Amino acid sequence: MDFLKKLKGFKLTPEQRKIVDIVVTCLQVAIIILAITVSAIVIANPIASSAKVGEGKTKLLPVLTDSMNGKDEYYETTGFDIKTRFKSGDLVIAKTPENNRTLKVGDIVTYVGAVNGYEALITHRIVEVIDGDNDGLIDTYVVMGDVVTARENLHPDKILAVYKSHLKGVGAAINWLQGPTNFLLVIVIPLALLFIYNIILVVRMVMEYKMTKVKESASETAVIDEEEIKRKAIEEYLAAQKAKEDAQE
Repeated sequence: MDFLKKLKGFKLTPEQRKIVDIVVTCLQVAIIILAITVSAIVIANPIASSAKVGEGKTKLLPVLTDSMNGKDEYYETTGFDIKTRFKSGDLVIAKTPENNRTLKVGDIVTYVGAVNGYEALITHRIVEVIDGDNDGLIDTYVVMGDVVTARENLHPDKILAVYKSHLKGVGAAINWLQGPTNFLLVIVIPLALLFIYNIILVVRMVMEYKMTKVKESASETAVIDEEEIKRKAIEEYLAAQKAKEDAQE
């Protein structure tokens, strides 16, 4: 009980309130920036199971399978860069190729292929190039995953993007946020609460400003009334004195 009484009577000093206001403002700005960034990524990113990529030059591609998560021995044997290995839940960052016919063995490309009977985005590695005309431009790429043995011939025009890097675990987070309910809980509701909080703050500021004006007006009125009372008292005193003098005469 004593603690509650102390807590109830606790008041921040002007300096402490200023620090709290700065911290709260910084937190709000951070939340807004994070929400805008996440929203832009989620909206710009295709649904992972779709057969579409973003229209921008940079493509963000959530990984759904472990077809590119090969064993260490595979990269030692083939000479492919082990740092290009990624797995389900990661996010591949790819770019639109400047020339689809000048890629090389080891490059990782994204294209539309058949997965369990439906079309989906596939990101696999080029393991062979075929230049049928010997003109320096590739006519066919042979691609396959780092953990599968099935090879697939791919026409250069079918390539949608070329792998540049990946972020571990980010793809799973984006997939989760793409769910309407999850996006509502994590992004929409917090922003709505933040908006309501700021509306309340503005209303409180307006009310405090009006109350201050009312108090100032009341104070001014009280001063005027006090001066008026003094003036009347002086006038009554002077009138009484004059009446007394007249009576004596």
